Amino acid sequence: MAHKVHIYDPDARSDEEGWIRPARTVETEDPEEAVRLARAELNRTGSMMAATVRPDWRLCPDLETYFRLTNAVADWLEENPIEGAWIGRLAEDPEHWAGYGVRTPEELEKYLLLTDYSELHKELTGFRPRGIGLTMQSPIEEIEAAYDRLRPGPAERSGDGPDPF
Repeated sequence: MAHKVHIYDPDARSDEEGWIRPARTVETEDPEEAVRLARAELNRTGSMMAATVRPDWRLCPDLETYFRLTNAVADWLEENPIEGAWIGRLAEDPEHWAGYGVRTPEELEKYLLLTDYSELHKELTGFRPRGIGLTMQSPIEEIEAAYDRLRPGPAERSGDGPDPF
């Protein structure tokens, strides 16, 4: 269990599988340390592509902590505008998420996983999944496993650019 701060080389190219992989990953249980590490790399390079933060929902005592970690790069970009750059951010209003039945970091993680699964399914098949048995009551591990099974392997990817997944 750890929050992961992925540090990227802004000049890196994608590898033979089409991925731009982190140059290194730092793991920490302290959410504030994760944000500090990411911001330090973002400040050092001046590039919003230099770091990402992946929260571990099990270490987030509340939604506010999950939001702070997830939106760390968006917060940095808001404070350090780059012409033409834009990044999405996770809505931080707990009432917004309560409307979806999400009140805890675990529920938010499940909701986001289910959304990612649905988006990937639609991209690969042209339609959203129906009747697959994955719901907010499903264990996170079951949703992750279904997503991993759906996700194409390197041999199934096409195109010349980096993998969109």
